[in-house]
Amino acid sequence: MPAVVDHEARRRAVAEVTADLVAKAGIEAVTVREVAQAAGYSTAIVSHYFASKVDLLFYTYRTTVLRAHQRMETALAAGDGAMRPYLAALLPLNAEQRRDWLVWFAFWTMAIADQTLSAEQQVRSRQITARVATLLQQRGLQEEAAKAGARRLLVTIYGMASQAFFDPDRWPAATQLSLLDADLAALGVN
Repeated sequence: MPAVVDHEARRRAVAEVTADLVAKAGIEAVTVREVAQAAGYSTAIVSHYFASKVDLLFYTYRTTVLRAHQRMETALAAGDGAMRPYLAALLPLNAEQRRDWLVWFAFWTMAIADQTLSAEQQVRSRQITARVATLLQQRGLQEEAAKAGARRLLVTIYGMASQAFFDPDRWPAATQLSLLDADLAALGVN
């Protein structure tokens, strides 16, 4: 009897390995052969699940975005609906979140020359901005103020994330959270 294989679990496992490789060496250094070797599969198996390296990379990007979304929603529910834990789950405060940011930075660079990835990033950016704006409205901000507040918070987070990688001594977790707290206080939310 043939072994039962969870194909989606395998795709996710390969994407996790790919994310690790992208975070360590960048997109250019990732090959199907290296991914297969690191995942413990043959190149034929990786190629079975992904039509091309680009397909694998897009799936990896989407997987990191989904993981961050789930992490943020879990933090929101666990934090009694407070905005701080929700947004802190996006900051590069620990190894997992730093790895996600390294993957995103690599993909954003690729998106400059790739219209499909650029469009994907635009959709993702608009989705997170809309979600944050909705949460701000639920906390009493008027629609336009909530939209502006969401943009401000996310630009601050994106900027802090980049600075945390280039100057980590000046941007430890406590400093990132302090700035997030100040921005939330300026909006009148927690």
